[in-house]
Amino acid sequence: MGLCRMSDESIVKGSTLIDNAFITEYMADADEVRLKVYIFGLYQCVNPVFADNTAAHFCNALSITEEQLVDAFGYWQEQGLVTILSVDPLEVRYNRVKGEDRIKYYKPSKYQDFNTQLQEIFQGREISENEYLRYYDFLEHTRLPQEVLLMIAGYCVNVKGYTVREKYVLAVAQSWYESGVRTVADAEDRISSHEACTEALRLISKALGKKSAVDLEDKQYYVKWTQSWGFDLEGILFAAKQCKKRGGMQRLDSLLDEYFSHNCLTVADMQAYSDEKQNMYDLAKEVTRIVGVRYENLDTVVSHYVCVWLSQGFDKDALVLVAEYCFENSIRSLNGMNAVVARFYKQGCVTVQSINEYVGELVNREKKIKAVLEAAASSRMVTQSDRDAYTLWLDWGFDDEAILYCASLAQGKPQTTGYITKLLSRCKEAKAFGLDKMKELLSSSQPSESKDKPSKLERRYTKEEMGSLFGDLQNYDDIEI
Repeated sequence: MGLCRMSDESIVKGSTLIDNAFITEYMADADEVRLKVYIFGLYQCVNPVFADNTAAHFCNALSITEEQLVDAFGYWQEQGLVTILSVDPLEVRYNRVKGEDRIKYYKPSKYQDFNTQLQEIFQGREISENEYLRYYDFLEHTRLPQEVLLMIAGYCVNVKGYTVREKYVLAVAQSWYESGVRTVADAEDRISSHEACTEALRLISKALGKKSAVDLEDKQYYVKWTQSWGFDLEGILFAAKQCKKRGGMQRLDSLLDEYFSHNCLTVADMQAYSDEKQNMYDLAKEVTRIVGVRYENLDTVVSHYVCVWLSQGFDKDALVLVAEYCFENSIRSLNGMNAVVARFYKQGCVTVQSINEYVGELVNREKKIKAVLEAAASSRMVTQSDRDAYTLWLDWGFDDEAILYCASLAQGKPQTTGYITKLLSRCKEAKAFGLDKMKELLSSSQPSESKDKPSKLERRYTKEEMGSLFGDLQNYDDIEI
């Protein structure tokens, strides 16, 4: 016995670590008995001080038969997790748990017929042990019948020749499996579909300007286009002509994917979509030219700007007009134009007529504000503050005649716009909206310019009473100052 050892109590109340790779890679495929045997055996390995580490003790502790015990360890040996060193007496060595790089071990009898038939398919080329193992892994993982994988391998050899490698065969098998091939009948249907499309693919290759022979990948594409997406040969040929000498089958697949995502399955729908798409690119080219920006690739302009603007209801002429307005006002970027477009959209102006009417209103408003400043004897330019104040006065209910009268009273006053606002505020408070009432009110008393101390507030309002004001100002970031 060694110098030190743990007490039996410490061993029983201790812990046995299970590798995460065991949980993620192996646990789901094992039944209850096999799991119990593996974990209990691991427990015995971690705590070797137990004297009764025998097959009989295993069976008694787990309530299983010795036959079940041997079967369980045989299963784990196939998985590569243990090695059976002796059968009588039973002696097992636990191996390191491997994750994705694990190599499984299979009973030779399980795949004996499969090996023979697979080798016959490849005839002269000898299949290596590693190749066999990869086929086994695929069958174990997918639970695909061996006969189906043999049919797929045979088909790949017919198309590619005897030199085709297992990586290619398994890629085809995975593709067929993902598309629903599960039985011999499914495989036969798929092979028949591939054989039937040979002539159609010759026409498609001709439309693409593709000179190489039709291969299995081409047939896989064709089955997807016709059976999964629903295109007919006429539609595929229409799309193929658009891809002539521009990327081959992969480019055609991407284009058909685009048509499919927009529910364009007939030639008429595809033609309409293509025309609309070309119009969008033409518009993108025109807008960028007018604004004065250059893009090597207009895809971003179409997807990020033109498509959005058109979906909002703007027509081509309206967007060209907005681009011209932007250029004339030194807005030389698409982001800047987008902000202008957003402003028109907010006002409901999406046509040339509505945009020009709105711009006309802004021009007239600018003239009216300029007249207000001139009435106040001010020759400065109109500012945004003036525009905001003018909008406020109109919202209060005053007309231009009333505003001009107050402006005449503001001559020589500092902060002209602010002084007019004070006068109109007094009139609003007194409900003096007519010119006569305003003259009567303002001639008797105008805002004092004295430097006397302001009068004290009669009272202060509580937080609850001020709630009606601040309740409307929840998002302070949106307040325009």
